[in-house]
Amino acid sequence: MKKLLVPIIVVILIVGGGGLLFKYYNGPKITDGVICKSVDKDGKPVNRTAVFSPKDTIYFSAKGKKFLAKKARVIWYKDKITRANRLKVDDNIAISSAGYFSDKLSVPESLKPGSYAVTIYVAGNDVVETFGKFDVSK
Repeated sequence: MKKLLVPIIVVILIVGGGGLLFKYYNGPKITDGVICKSVDKDGKPVNRTAVFSPKDTIYFSAKGKKFLAKKARVIWYKDKITRANRLKVDDNIAISSAGYFSDKLSVPESLKPGSYAVTIYVAGNDVVETFGKFDVSK
């Protein structure tokens, strides 16, 4: 019985570990997108909110898997998430040492009141990893 127990445990560990690796590699590469008023030196979100004034700078921060995503693309939208509504596209956003991607939206003449959105993609990929929505009020 003891001779059979060790190979069974080894097989269980290999199958379980393989399943976790499969999920890690094939799952989302960027998660936890947050709209906020600022980010710290590592790109972590500070002062989460979904409502801004027209003169505010809006930050977006998302957690990345360091080994799978080194660069990201962030796209900002006015109203719905469609190609025609793009405000700003930032390519090659690098991951911080703490594992965060961060970008900001500021418009010199101020943002118009309304609904906005932001999406993030792994660089070179067309699949949205995560997104955020926020409003600009008067």
